[in-house]
Amino acid sequence: MRALSLGLFLCLWALPVLAEWEFREAWVDPINKLELRTAETVSDTGVTLNLYRNPAGRVYALFTLPEGTPDFADTGVVGEITPNGFETKEIELREEPGRFVEFGFTDGRVLRTRLWHGQDEAPTVGTLRDLIDAETVTGTFRLADGSMLDAVWSLEGAGLPIAQALGIKVKGIAAGPDWEGIASRSLMAAMTACQFPKLDMICVQQVTNCSSKISEDRNIDAFEACIGQSESTD
Repeated sequence: MRALSLGLFLCLWALPVLAEWEFREAWVDPINKLELRTAETVSDTGVTLNLYRNPAGRVYALFTLPEGTPDFADTGVVGEITPNGFETKEIELREEPGRFVEFGFTDGRVLRTRLWHGQDEAPTVGTLRDLIDAETVTGTFRLADGSMLDAVWSLEGAGLPIAQALGIKVKGIAAGPDWEGIASRSLMAAMTACQFPKLDMICVQQVTNCSSKISEDRNIDAFEACIGQSESTD
């Protein structure tokens, strides 16, 4: 029975997260050449969006153009991003740095803008908060030849990669170095409970059915509530 529960645990832990967003543990920031964690996705028009936190704790969005397009324009309002249902944020470039406002930055192929100061546990207002709460985010970018490039990114499945990359809680999804241990203990405890006083395969199936609350949603409370609901219907 011990081998059975361990095998089930490993299978559940390996369940894939089907989403258009990807968490990358060791991504190199192309501007500062620092190795950082990032949440990454690609728009319908091939523009890559990376969300990451720098060593000072500030959170940025980095947009990378697809091959075959002109560079970003290098002055003025070069981009706008609009989380669906929220206010538009302009990305402005200036030759001189702002005294209190951090303007955007480009090296031609990538465009960076700050989304959040990063001084709290999680954003409560502002563009990053809006982006987390939106279903999609739309970008409009001005290129060096005067043309415009539009992009749309879905936020479906973004919660877990963003939580991992930025180290914040997103819609109840946990993040941080202690997460794996907590999740492992919760799942193992549920599987162990299915073995006493004897192995209960219905219980094992209930835990299996509820396991996506951990493997995909990273929500311990939802996992335990799911098991409780299953038990109450028996």
